Amino acid sequence: MDSDRRSGFVLGLSLAEVLVLLVFAAMMVYAVDMVEGRGQGAEPPPPPVVEPAPAPAVDAGLQAKLDEALAKNAGLEKQLDEIRLIMDDVKNMVGAKGTTKESFQVAIGNLKRGYAMCQQGGNTLIEATVEHGDESIAVIGDVPPDLRVSLKKGDQTSDLEEIVSFLQDVYQYEKDQNCRFNYRLKYATDTDYKRAREAYDKYLYREK
Repeated sequence: MDSDRRSGFVLGLSLAEVLVLLVFAAMMVYAVDMVEGRGQGAEPPPPPVVEPAPAPAVDAGLQAKLDEALAKNAGLEKQLDEIRLIMDDVKNMVGAKGTTKESFQVAIGNLKRGYAMCQQGGNTLIEATVEHGDESIAVIGDVPPDLRVSLKKGDQTSDLEEIVSFLQDVYQYEKDQNCRFNYRLKYATDTDYKRAREAYDKYLYREK
């Protein structure tokens, strides 16, 4: 019964209506194919090409200042190298052990003294006292371990033979080490002062 109705429907269509249906069916098939094609492996459109921004132009005045600064820097580096060479020469001349201010002060002090100090920071070895002709010494500084003497720090003597022996041992140590100790002087009269200077200055430097 349904088959007869369909057949009757198709037969009842005019030729123009059949052509319209065919065109519509073809359009539907084409649309479905396009949709399926895009969903299965269709490549996305390429990204837009972005041209790099042009480099900013360097101001001529700024470039000139930069070149001038670089030239000055090169000149200063050259002067610094020359100063270092001069400092090395001066260091060798005065016998400084380094290029610090303290090293130069020690070296210049040694030049003024004539000899280096035997002990940095505590070079005063004895205190000599001459009062109205009476003479004595007291060891007030640390005695170096390799200085072989009969007295040690804290000892005191007024024995002239022991004083002379002590001073001679100290003097021999100074010659071996190319250094000189200091001594502190106490006196009562001008005569005492002259006597002490004659006795001790040839072995030690007076403490300033």
